[in-house]
Amino acid sequence: MIDLTQPWQGPYGGLPPLDVATPEAIEAATHKAIAMKREEIAAIVANPAPADFANSIEAFEDSGRALRRVFPLFMLFNSNKSGGAWTEIGPRLAPLFSALDDEIAHDAALFARLGAVPDEGLSDEQRRLRTVIIDRMKRRGAGLPKATLARLVEVNGEIARLSVQFNQNLGTDQDGQAVFISDETRLSGYPEAMKQAAASAAEARGRPGEWAIVNTRPTVWPFLQTVADRPLREQVWRMWSSRGAHDGPSDNRPIIRRMLELRGERAKLLGFATYADYALADRMARTPDIAETMVRDMWAAVLPVTRAQIAEMQAIADAEGAGFALMPWDRLYYAERLRRTRFGLDTEAVKPYLTLDNVLAALFDQAKQLHNLDFSPLPDAPVLHPDVRTFEVSRDGHPVGVMYFDVIWREAKMRASWQYEVRTHESFRGDVLPISNVCSGLMPAREGEPVTMSWEYANVLFHEFGHGLHMLASRAAYPSLGPCTVPWDFIEVPSLLNERWLYDRTLIRRHLRHWRTGEPMPEAMIDAVEAGLKFDRVFSVNLDYLAPALTDLRLHRLADGRAIDPVAVEAELLAELDMPQAMDPMMTVTNAYHTWTEHYAAGLYVYLWADVIAADLGSSFADAGLYHSALADKYRQEILGSANIVPVDDAFRRFRGRDPDTDALKRRFDLAA
Repeated sequence: MIDLTQPWQGPYGGLPPLDVATPEAIEAATHKAIAMKREEIAAIVANPAPADFANSIEAFEDSGRALRRVFPLFMLFNSNKSGGAWTEIGPRLAPLFSALDDEIAHDAALFARLGAVPDEGLSDEQRRLRTVIIDRMKRRGAGLPKATLARLVEVNGEIARLSVQFNQNLGTDQDGQAVFISDETRLSGYPEAMKQAAASAAEARGRPGEWAIVNTRPTVWPFLQTVADRPLREQVWRMWSSRGAHDGPSDNRPIIRRMLELRGERAKLLGFATYADYALADRMARTPDIAETMVRDMWAAVLPVTRAQIAEMQAIADAEGAGFALMPWDRLYYAERLRRTRFGLDTEAVKPYLTLDNVLAALFDQAKQLHNLDFSPLPDAPVLHPDVRTFEVSRDGHPVGVMYFDVIWREAKMRASWQYEVRTHESFRGDVLPISNVCSGLMPAREGEPVTMSWEYANVLFHEFGHGLHMLASRAAYPSLGPCTVPWDFIEVPSLLNERWLYDRTLIRRHLRHWRTGEPMPEAMIDAVEAGLKFDRVFSVNLDYLAPALTDLRLHRLADGRAIDPVAVEAELLAELDMPQAMDPMMTVTNAYHTWTEHYAAGLYVYLWADVIAADLGSSFADAGLYHSALADKYRQEILGSANIVPVDDAFRRFRGRDPDTDALKRRFDLAA
């Protein structure tokens, strides 16, 4: 069995051995790497020399290199190759990482030694590293009584195990559930490519001659947008909305009840009134009150606009003699009808221009113009699957990192889009190149055709690419000050801002060409896309996002160790908000992936917060020009490159000369009044 604790081989400082790693090898390497890190930490504590930056803080930062090689493999397999042996191995390993972090943070001798390192003679970045490491240990309980720490370890371990189980249950529902259709006439309006995929899905499930609408967003949302058969839309919507909320082995309701209870207990153990108070203490928003006020303020601005849009959709239905008030399974269908009526926008007609090759070319062109980055294919790089594309990223002929694009869906791959930092840039022990992995779930191509996508998915790729640019631009010398260590309500800023360049008409005309004819996207279609953006707005400025963001905050403001029924709390809040009948949350509590992850717990609001900041930053590019060289350099220097070297509030002020303008996002969509 390959030893995955060993340094990665190959160019660019080594690439992860994704082609030979197995779940069993990852499990064995995890245990070995954890033991190695324990030994390294013990050596720091046992050092008889007085504590200084080099033998304590820097030695601590240098520890665990074997684990830094193994953990990304765990994360990549957990999200991209779930199922099979991983179903058992994943839940076994997840608590081990949490337990090790607790063990290190709760080491009183280590905490005392790190705290004894004097500030004298340290650079600003070294002082920042010392502060970040010590504060991180405190947030895990450093300095608390032993009995408290023992219980905290138990709580964290159980939360980690439940989080993995939650995600596996979602995967079970998404891959295992489908609505089967035997009468093709009931699929009227469904795009032919989607229909063929549904036929293949049914055949794979032992029902040839039928069509299977599997329980995944890339399948369900186009179905709800296009299929005229209303009872069938309702059936598919109910399947989709009930993920994780039904009796059986994949029921998430008991899991989230227990997780909420445990999170409340954790907060109490750490000295906070609720989990929301704990979670927001180290974020830009600082308090749950500030975060909730911002979300409710946007809700109040968006609610009347949404009601007016629903009234327009209802008028279309009424004119056709529908005879019903719009329900959640109708909204996407009539929103699509409204886009076509008002803007002439046919979302299916846009797809032939949005091939994967075209969108990647646009991404790379943007990165070249804005950041002077070049992308060269690496066909021999080890990958998880042949569909994965790998690129060397260089500037002026010098490599600055590697990016993977794992963007096509396959069985056992998580149904979502995300960017994962496989390796963080560092330079304190020699220059280490970053590795970024962009993931999504595009439908595989039909035979003889390229992979195509909706405008929404092109936007997603620009979004995740923005995270990758953040990783590539970092100049932090230490991994603990890297891009992914910034407050979680700033982490989305570079990605949300990067979406703006998808709407650059020069980029569109140059790269978004019809895959059959080679013709550029017509000006009328570009106009319609832009008008559609104004109509749809970015997702954080919509009730179906704001509702789960408020639910997430409500749940975690209640989480103080008491028993809570999240489903009941959600229903009560939606009634209180007067959610329009035709609207439904983008995610409900039993399938809200973000709410039940460590980073986004009590933090689903961060997309709105980050969109506000991105809107402010975006207005500076809108004023100066999307590719204004000096502004791009300043953005790369002060925002992307600074990572967590300085507090992000200070980084923003250095770029903009002031604090964020909280009305910038409202102005972008004419909501400021």
